[in-house]
Amino acid sequence: MTYKPASREWRGYSRAALIGLLLLPGLAVARSPPPTLVLPVSSPCISSPFGPRIIPNHPQAGTYHYGVDLPAPEGAEVRATAFGKVIGIHNSGPGGLEILVQHEGYVGVYSHLGMVTPALAVGRTTVMAGDKLGVVGHTGVVFGTHLYFGMIAGRPIDPAPYLGVPLCAGAVHQRTPAEILESGGKLPPTRHYYLLDQFPYK
Repeated sequence: MTYKPASREWRGYSRAALIGLLLLPGLAVARSPPPTLVLPVSSPCISSPFGPRIIPNHPQAGTYHYGVDLPAPEGAEVRATAFGKVIGIHNSGPGGLEILVQHEGYVGVYSHLGMVTPALAVGRTTVMAGDKLGVVGHTGVVFGTHLYFGMIAGRPIDPAPYLGVPLCAGAVHQRTPAEILESGGKLPPTRHYYLLDQFPYK
């Protein structure tokens, strides 16, 4: 199955460029997200929280997690957290196959999909809360099947308070960069987000 971006205006931009665009003041809506959202997957917990993290021997995962990981089996439905408009569908970089949706007050980033719902793949852009966006897969940088869900409202924000799910039992404390440096360790490289004027054009 093939997919294409939902809007021609976003075609040809990488995930980093789109995220950079979304971080520009005024573009990602200044209002705050609604108090609770539809869960994007039927996950009872968050396996990797928002914030600083170091995953030993996996520098490609970055040193800061700009969203949350929700464990789910391969093929589990991924649903829109609220009404919105699809602004991008990509299959590259650490997020693998992912969808960007402009919701009211934030942009939702749904990553590591196995497939996109056919209607979105052929150009439908409007989604309602709870609409199927695709299914969980193994694309991008993953260590077990899960959905990465991020929220951008002028800047990345922690989705956990809006989802209302706790950390998974037995979740391992992820050392912060300060803790690593204090113990004499080195920080691995992290992801970089560019503003439009910094992005290297093709």
